[in-house]
Amino acid sequence: MEKPTFQQKLKSLGLFLWNGETKEFLGRGGRSWVEIGIFYLVFYSCLAGFFIATIAVFYETIDADQPKLQGDSSLLKGNPGLGYQPMPDIQTTLIYSVNNVNGSKAYVDSINKVLDEYRQTDLNNVDCSGIDKPRLDEQVACRFNYSALTEQCNEKNGYGMLEGKPCILLKLNKIYGWVPAVWKEGEVNSVARVPGNVKSAYTPDRIWVDCHGENAPDNDNLGAAEDISYFPEQGFPLAFYPYKNQKDYRSPLVFVKFNTVVHHVGIMVECVALAKNINVDRTEKEGSVHFELLVES
Repeated sequence: MEKPTFQQKLKSLGLFLWNGETKEFLGRGGRSWVEIGIFYLVFYSCLAGFFIATIAVFYETIDADQPKLQGDSSLLKGNPGLGYQPMPDIQTTLIYSVNNVNGSKAYVDSINKVLDEYRQTDLNNVDCSGIDKPRLDEQVACRFNYSALTEQCNEKNGYGMLEGKPCILLKLNKIYGWVPAVWKEGEVNSVARVPGNVKSAYTPDRIWVDCHGENAPDNDNLGAAEDISYFPEQGFPLAFYPYKNQKDYRSPLVFVKFNTVVHHVGIMVECVALAKNINVDRTEKEGSVHFELLVES
């Protein structure tokens, strides 16, 4: 069979695009195009309607102000985790404190990023000082005392890095509707997991935190418990709970300042949150954080 020439191919393509004799465009007549157009119009209209109906049903099952899964059904299983800064590199938990601006810049920037939203002065919140229990039905968030937080740990001193007294920022993860359960003053003395230095100062108005060395040598190099300072106080006030997506809500923060760290020695540190309904599991990283400190003069 003879191979068609280029002119014949071109003519065949032209006829396919428009055949004047049969009045066909792209191989279809007018009636055929109308029928297929109606088919796809109906098909895609039904598809779009099904998709819109699915989205509408989905939105009927959720609330814009609160998560669908709460408590033990939530991702955190009703057990808030503890986080810390600075963490400029997620690949390491080592905090390397040096007394020069360039060496501490990454750590300072990491903390500044968290504190930026706490510096705002036009927030809709109230003063909760003096309130020693959860505000269960309040819709207005508590005002966090930013000036007390940064009294001794601030950008000017590199958050303690420039002094060889590093400050670590602690924050408890938010869980919608979670209400902390604390011990009474008398019963805390029988709780084995509460350190003695916390028991001696304990008041049931906050979720207490405690930072210590993971092992005996770490504790020796970290210094005595009384040489570790907490700002604004040693724990998270109960008045900030429960979190219910209040406007301008800011989670309470705690700066931990290590004042007597032995220099040139790597120290493993653990900080824990202390409450009845906070499970502390080091292996699962629940209710506590771990990091290493290395202070160079």
